[in-house]
Amino acid sequence: MKKTLDAAQGQPYDAAMKVTARDIDHLSIATPDPEALAIRLQQIGFNLTPEGVEPRCVCFQPAEDDIPNYIELIEADVRVAVAVNVAELEGEVREHSWETDDGYEVEAEVIVGEMDGPLPWFPVRHQMPEAFMEPEWIVHPNGALGLLAVHVVADDPPGTAKALGEQWGAITEDLFDGCTMIQTGAVEILIWSASAFQEEYKAVEAMAPEHKPMIVGIAVAVERSRPLQALLRANNVPFALTEGDRVVVPAEQVDGLMIEFLPQN
Repeated sequence: MKKTLDAAQGQPYDAAMKVTARDIDHLSIATPDPEALAIRLQQIGFNLTPEGVEPRCVCFQPAEDDIPNYIELIEADVRVAVAVNVAELEGEVREHSWETDDGYEVEAEVIVGEMDGPLPWFPVRHQMPEAFMEPEWIVHPNGALGLLAVHVVADDPPGTAKALGEQWGAITEDLFDGCTMIQTGAVEILIWSASAFQEEYKAVEAMAPEHKPMIVGIAVAVERSRPLQALLRANNVPFALTEGDRVVVPAEQVDGLMIEFLPQN
């Protein structure tokens, strides 16, 4: 895939927009060729919703029954955005339908609000959250369990975190010099300075994006590290091992989005 996701930009920042964020609902990846990206994610060991239907999704078992945990791929101009789950919302109603392997029709209805900034994000409310929790879709060959965090690089991590925290009604915390966390629920936003991000992920020669703030990667919980490593080697997917048996797939393997796997056992 010739285009990279780190060329994305959000709409102008509106400091007046505020919501009560319940959690990070999902990560929305817009790309000119979602099927090509889906194939790459399958090579990394992810299971996706059936092909031929938009959006293609990588679904996980959520922390809360009414708040999904997934990644969606849509065909559009290059952009990566965070979807924030809220309890009340008026906006565009999007209807989706997939068919399971046994022929069962799964339907979803999602209310989507306007995109905002400073990091590209938009509020969502699910009418049928269970649609993203089908048993055959949340089990992955690589042992992935769930989306844990979204990595962001910004020129001013504390300032960006403060702005988003105020918009979402979220907790922010400086973890260490160059990294600030935003927490709304089970999924964290980790906002890095360019130098801190490159130092933390020097094993994969992480590059800072030209445009900031920008989503540059995700952290995914995985059952065990060694079976994942074996799968990646079998599929010729380059990766690096870091402290704690973390497995990091570099951004150039996933069209500009680094994937960090954190073993839970």
